[in-house]
Amino acid sequence: MYKKIILIFLIFNFAALAQEMEEYELRSINFFGNNVFSSSVLKDIIYSEESPGWFWKFLHSFTPLGKGKINFDSSFISTDLQALKDFYNANGYFKASFSYSYDIDTTNKTADLNYFIKEGEPSIKRNHIYYGLDDVPPPVLYPMWDLLHIDTNQVYIQFTLQQKINSSLNHLWNNGYMFGRLDSTIIFKDTSVNRADLDIYFTTGNRYTIDTIIVETKGEGADEVKEDLLRDVTGIKAGEFYNLEKIRRGQVRLFRTGLFNSVLLSGVEQDTSGNLVPVKLEGSIGMVNELAPEIIMNNQQSAFNVGLGASYIRKNFLGDARRLTLSSSFGVQDIFNLDFSNLVRRFSFRDTTLLGFFEARTKLEQPYLFGRPIYGIWENYATINKQKNFNNTIYGSKLTFEFEMPRYTFINFLSTFYNVEVSNEVYRINNDSLSRKLISAIGADFGSTTADNILFPTRGHNISFQLEEANLLPYLVSKASGREYTGALFYKALVSTSFYFSLSRKDDAVFGLKTKVGHLQAYYGDYAGLPLNRTFYAGGSNSVRGWRANELVPFDAPRISGSPIRGINAKGGTFLFEGAAEYRYKLHENIGTALFADYGNTWLNYKQFRFDNIAVAVGLGVRYYTPIAPFRLDFGFKFYDPSDKKLLFDKKFFSQMEIHFGIGEAF
Repeated sequence: MYKKIILIFLIFNFAALAQEMEEYELRSINFFGNNVFSSSVLKDIIYSEESPGWFWKFLHSFTPLGKGKINFDSSFISTDLQALKDFYNANGYFKASFSYSYDIDTTNKTADLNYFIKEGEPSIKRNHIYYGLDDVPPPVLYPMWDLLHIDTNQVYIQFTLQQKINSSLNHLWNNGYMFGRLDSTIIFKDTSVNRADLDIYFTTGNRYTIDTIIVETKGEGADEVKEDLLRDVTGIKAGEFYNLEKIRRGQVRLFRTGLFNSVLLSGVEQDTSGNLVPVKLEGSIGMVNELAPEIIMNNQQSAFNVGLGASYIRKNFLGDARRLTLSSSFGVQDIFNLDFSNLVRRFSFRDTTLLGFFEARTKLEQPYLFGRPIYGIWENYATINKQKNFNNTIYGSKLTFEFEMPRYTFINFLSTFYNVEVSNEVYRINNDSLSRKLISAIGADFGSTTADNILFPTRGHNISFQLEEANLLPYLVSKASGREYTGALFYKALVSTSFYFSLSRKDDAVFGLKTKVGHLQAYYGDYAGLPLNRTFYAGGSNSVRGWRANELVPFDAPRISGSPIRGINAKGGTFLFEGAAEYRYKLHENIGTALFADYGNTWLNYKQFRFDNIAVAVGLGVRYYTPIAPFRLDFGFKFYDPSDKKLLFDKKFFSQMEIHFGIGEAF
């Protein structure tokens, strides 16, 4: 009898174990009672994961892309519950409670996992006290109070508090307190009245000043670069308070010289003596002479260009970390629309089969100009730009000053320039008529950038303003000499904005918005006197992707070089309005997709702007992310064409498609 009981017990346990070992695909994860946080947010928090849709499983079956099916594992439930509890606690819901259930479908071999949440009321921050800051002097302490200010009427959110603490620690590190740190944060939870009191403990340590800058360099060119020069480039002086931000900026300046293969600038913590700390510069300096071929791939003029080039670089040219670059390049534009069959036998200056550019350029760069954090660039160039309706030969010289701006200000980049240029414009549609223009322009580029990642931005913004005035100086010289000025005086303004919003805690889903508005105005002379390379074009891989590069121009144009142009505008517009909305999703670390809607056009005057003239494109694309830049392939469709006022549904679907290849995100 005893043996029979043992046998029955083992059979039942074996059956239960066998059932437990059966694989059930986790079809869905459901949340109930979550009113504050969406189910998509909570799914990113827990360890359990839903099985993907059939398409991704099918794709995964024969490629490294997609994703295989995911089975239900009940051992993950306890981890999920703890993750949910931690998340709600971090957002002020101290009384939240959780339970679960799961449903097994033995017929279809699937499982559904359910989590039930009672969120309760959030806790409001009531009191907060900071400890360990008694020895910080008022000039440092008062700005720190502003950084640490906590609104006692707001819900306690751990992430917000951590941001304030991180900002205050950066403030300490940038004001001499190189060993400043957070000791602990104690939260007193009064759940009876839903209040939270905070005690925050800091340790500042001593306040340090820079003792000296130690330079240790090696490499082929180390003997040709003076140590005092490198110290000057860093912008760091002995006797200053230790400033981590300034040390980081100094390292960036050293990189920009092009002298270093690798460089590190840092405070030597182990060599502190009293209140003094040395800063060490360690770097490997490469060859000062470089000759290199290059393969060119870029998206200039909103078209994908492929070409070849070569450059000679002389580093530390005449001392002071100057860099001289001599380069030459040529490229083919809009390669996807290139007619290879007729390219050889039809090629000529008037031929539109091959579009592209040729360029020769000299560039002299010098960091830390005039003993200030200013980066100077002097360029001389000659360019031939061959387009469908025109050829443009340009000779010019440009002097640019890039100013180093603090990161914490709204305007955190600024550059000014002066540009002298001669433009020879030949219009094929006007019997090869020649128009020559002299441009003397002064301008500035400035703006704000807070985007968190150059290759795949997930949050933040980029806002830029470009202002330019041209030809006032030669106009005044002509008037002073008693001669009539025959050119055009004009100004140009361009405002570009892009904003990024992360849609998941893993930052693999992002929504982006772009807007661009430009205005070009001749206040002496007329449209004919405006140079080609200053007018606006729309369409292409970085613009409205349902149209070819620079295809969206005003339909009718005034006279150019004495001949009328009807129906075709070779020059572009004087008013630009365009934008885009794009959803980006990373399927894998290196693979992504995008859905986009672009809109925009150009007009001859802002007064001619009409909403029914805005071209609209929709499409989808794929991305391959590399450590250098993402490569993208976009399929854009003309959703609304202002030339005939028709929608995509009224035309043959694939006849409205344009394919664009690009490097880098569209914005």
